[in-house]
Amino acid sequence: MITHSACVLTIGDELLNGDVINTNASRIAHALRRIGVPCRTMLSVADRQDDILNALRFGWNRHDLVIVTGGLGPTRDDVTKNALLTFFDDTLVRDEHVLTHVTDYFRQKGRTISDQNRGQADVPSRASVLFNDLGTAPGFLYDESEKLLAVLPGVPYEMEYLLSKRLIPELEKRWHESERLVRQCYFRTTGIGESELGEKVLYGLDSRIPASVDVAFLPHPQGVDIRVTEINGSSGTVFDELTGWIRNATGEYLFSENYGDSLAHHIIRLLSQEKKTLAVAESCTGGYLADALTDVPGSSACFRGGVVAYENRIKVVYLGVRERLLDKHGAVSAPVALEMAAGVGERMNADFGIATTGVAGPGGGTAQKPVGTVWVGFWARSGTHFACRYQLTPERLVNKERSFAVAMDLLRRHLCGIPDFAHNPEVVRP
Repeated sequence: MITHSACVLTIGDELLNGDVINTNASRIAHALRRIGVPCRTMLSVADRQDDILNALRFGWNRHDLVIVTGGLGPTRDDVTKNALLTFFDDTLVRDEHVLTHVTDYFRQKGRTISDQNRGQADVPSRASVLFNDLGTAPGFLYDESEKLLAVLPGVPYEMEYLLSKRLIPELEKRWHESERLVRQCYFRTTGIGESELGEKVLYGLDSRIPASVDVAFLPHPQGVDIRVTEINGSSGTVFDELTGWIRNATGEYLFSENYGDSLAHHIIRLLSQEKKTLAVAESCTGGYLADALTDVPGSSACFRGGVVAYENRIKVVYLGVRERLLDKHGAVSAPVALEMAAGVGERMNADFGIATTGVAGPGGGTAQKPVGTVWVGFWARSGTHFACRYQLTPERLVNKERSFAVAMDLLRRHLCGIPDFAHNPEVVRP
């Protein structure tokens, strides 16, 4: 049986006034869920010692794990360490290993270490150190009265490093797997909306979910994730039966069962497996396609490059779009999308060329081409050539991300031999 629960406490004025989005809390909760430790409480408080102490008392009294992030830096607003000393009636001691690391950190950057920075090596005497290879602020772990309190830096990439490399392994070592009877699976889908996925593709799902299993739909601009979790199940049979049914039902829309596997990762993997190359021509997406694809390690093996042809003249000069088509149809049109896709594919000697042109918003729309109108051009050296029209949203940034999703889904379907178009777009061929 699961006997542990957690409280996540994030500290910082910037989280409360909206300057910074609190991604740390969600990432911690997700990591805990995957090892069978549910997060029951989330708190965010200002950089005030009284507020921190009140939150610590609340979490400590109700849970056997409290994870704190933020306020461990060397500046005056970083008060978390002092709050911990008060809470646990503790004192600071200097950790020579941490001091050596901090000193080397500044030396490698050609900077002089200050007394404030040396203070990063002063750690609570009753806590064990969670060593931070990526920064100067170490984490701490208190083990008191069969409860744990972990303190991590607030910088997201440092927090994630300590979470995955230091804290999670420690929790798994202390809390045996037999106590965490949890199974979890993610189905990542694209090319279908949440309501259609639930009402048509997964029709009858509710009647198939046993009491020990939870199913959640997690929509986002690139698709919908389905999370299936079994906690304290007596057997894996019902879990396997349900996930097998979902796998078969989602069919053409399912691209991965790995939560960390993005649509961009999937496309790069498909192109690499097929030894094919891609080039992109972007207008309304302004480089979003190229940016997302090149975020994937190894993308240089199959991504040739891209052109951000925002101005019409660039479409003519660099992509070979004929001026008379722009004059007659406008930039947001099937003929222009077709020539953009073929132009970039041929000029970069790629196997595939994909183009985006549309009205991203919030202004610029007309009755014939309202905001959210996007044409995606698709060209393949093998002879396939078409353009699809989608009507997206009034939101500019959402339109850029959704344009990426529909464009990559066209390529995914082509590479996987799926003949149908998702979202029922208007399709035009040369």
